Amino acid sequence: MKKPLLLFAIKFSVIMYFAACTSVENYTSARSATPIVTKGAWKVNLYRDANKDQTNDFAGYTFTFNASGIVKASRNGVDINGNWAEDNISNRITINLGAKDPSLTKLNTNWNIREITNRRVDLQDNANTTTDELNITML
Repeated sequence: MKKPLLLFAIKFSVIMYFAACTSVENYTSARSATPIVTKGAWKVNLYRDANKDQTNDFAGYTFTFNASGIVKASRNGVDINGNWAEDNISNRITINLGAKDPSLTKLNTNWNIREITNRRVDLQDNANTTTDELNITML
């Protein structure tokens, strides 16, 4: 009687081990945006709010992301500082620019990371009933 119970316990342990390893792998295999965005300056290549292209609202702005969580938006010699953070578990970037500029406040949200390359980051916000898209590219 002990033999089937021991065999079941061993099988169950092996299955749980591989299931746990698979879950950890799913969380850690996503590419982090932090090492990419903290290199150099960026510009908004596309901003779409509810399928309406509003990219021109960010014309002339450059953005720099500091590894310590500071984001700086610069245009015409004026710098606006804010905060940013990446959550690798939920695959999300949060931006909070403390600005009164209505264009920059559009960026203040939790952005889901859709795609990351060495020169481009594609983000999406599904918080509202509409979908907002943000694409930044390295200068």
